[in-house]
Formats: sequence, C-alpha cells, structure tokens
Amino acid sequence: MVLSESRFCVKLITKGDIKMANICDADLLNKTISEGNLVMHISPDYFGEEIVGLEEALKIVEETPILNLAGNNIVSKVIEANLASPRAVREIGCVKFLLVFKFKHTKAQAKKRS
Repeated sequence: MVLSESRFCVKLITKGDIKMANICDADLLNKTISEGNLVMHISPDYFGEEIVGLEEALKIVEETPILNLAGNNIVSKVIEANLASPRAVREIGCVKFLLVFKFKHTKAQAKKRS
C-alpha cells in the first residue's frame, strides 16, 4: 500500500518588500467552516493558486515572513518542524489555523534601538 503524499494549496503574494504566503490543506479548498456565528470559506482565490507537497510547503514556510495557514495537516507539520509555536494555533469548527509574523532586524536597526 502506498500512502499518498500530503498536498497543500499555496498562494504567494508580494507587495514591494513584503512577502506573504497563504497555505491550506488541499482537501479544505472551497469548503466552508463554521463555529457559532463565525463562518469562514476556504476560497480558491485566497489559497488555491498552486498545489505543492509537504517538502515545498515547509520550504515556503521557512522562507516567508508572513503566513496564513489553514488545516490540521499543514498546521501540525509546521509545529512538528518547530517553525511556529503551538500556543498560536486556533481552531474553528475543529480545523486548525495559524498566523505567523516573523520580524527580523538588521544590526543597524538593533543598534538604533539601544
């Protein structure tokens, strides 16, 4: 028996120097998740630009400073790889979500602050 590789939908966004990636589990694409009054649609326009495997998804997570992750699989894999804190994970209708913002300062910026 061959296990199918995890698949993820990815949309990369660049505005000037700012880079962001939206990544979701492929099986969530075009689904609607709800809990109480909160309703979220996992839109192909927002998440569905490209299909990648786990290795490529984790590479994107490592290289991109702003991330919006949706899905139990991608969020769990990112946590297992120590690329984000499990304390930042939220759930809506049993589906995990994670927002990541990485801040980097140059030595010159750090010196100005001290």
